Amino acid sequence: MLEKGNDLFIFRSDGRFLVELSHLVEQVGFFQFRIKNQEKNSIFDYKINDRDIKIISISRGKIKYAAYIQGLIVGFKIVRKYDFLYLYYPGNINLFMAIFAVLWRKPFGFYIRGEKGMRSRLSKILFRKAMISLTISPQFTEIIRKGGGEAQTIRPMMEEGEKDIVSGRTYERRDHYRLLYVGRVEEPKGSYDLVQAMKILKDKGEVDFSLDMVGDGADAAKIKRIIAEEDLGGWIRLHGVVSDRDFLKRMYRQADLFVLPTHHEGFPRVLYEAMIAGTPILTTFVGTIPYLMKDGYNCYRILRKNPEHIAKTIRSVLQDYDNKSSIAEKGTKTIIAYLCDKKERHAKQLVRILEEKGMK
Repeated sequence: MLEKGNDLFIFRSDGRFLVELSHLVEQVGFFQFRIKNQEKNSIFDYKINDRDIKIISISRGKIKYAAYIQGLIVGFKIVRKYDFLYLYYPGNINLFMAIFAVLWRKPFGFYIRGEKGMRSRLSKILFRKAMISLTISPQFTEIIRKGGGEAQTIRPMMEEGEKDIVSGRTYERRDHYRLLYVGRVEEPKGSYDLVQAMKILKDKGEVDFSLDMVGDGADAAKIKRIIAEEDLGGWIRLHGVVSDRDFLKRMYRQADLFVLPTHHEGFPRVLYEAMIAGTPILTTFVGTIPYLMKDGYNCYRILRKNPEHIAKTIRSVLQDYDNKSSIAEKGTKTIIAYLCDKKERHAKQLVRILEEKGMK
């Protein structure tokens, strides 16, 4: 959580999930570390402390390990107090809380958002002990089930849905192409790779393009400096965080290509958003991305940590852009099928499962 004065902010989709959950059960408590806000803008823009939710927070200051020790103490008390624990995974404190829950024979479940540590012996044991694990990807669900745990996949936690799907876009050759990246601006997301790829394209001069980068992060200042040093200001524009969803939707729809050079992921919701907008996608195949995305069918694969390959793929796609409409159209078919298969919202799915298991 981000602390701004007396207010606390979290990611919007998480906030809406908690509010919806609070309308379905007697009480919801939310336990998380908080840090002082150091950015002018942030993807954490949902004010959480004025909702009907019990906030339990610990300040994570300069002495990180002190905060973790305090977190374990508070976490142990939470395990004893609440009837059911829904633990975000991966997360070190949450794994300890799951162990506490096993020792206290307290019902618990996981919300699986990333693959880190999923195949460890401890995780496999805890997945089997959990009442339910809800995951962001069918691949994660399959991994847990194969290990003897019970799991289901959730509907993507985003504001857009079937009503927002764009069809009938035209994909014609243009004098100038607009590329789009949305996500954290940092090395693990491939931000440096993308900027280097743009420099390669600029130096070769074979296509006329511009790149909009939406988001903020630990490396935003460094990326801005590199753009200035490499004289890329006329080709790359940093927008920072865009909280206006309508404006962001327009950016997706106006983009000719969506590029995601990330190094590791669960399944990024920005790919759902790009498919909803009908924007052709270039992405690395990390995490569970290959489970839904197929190279040459509904996207183009780019290699991880490889600016030369990113530039080469972008150039190849743009030089034959008027023949690429089928890729975007199949992306549209992919997202329609995926959303139609998952109608139930996350909070309702969780409560329904608990009620079916006898919890009231």
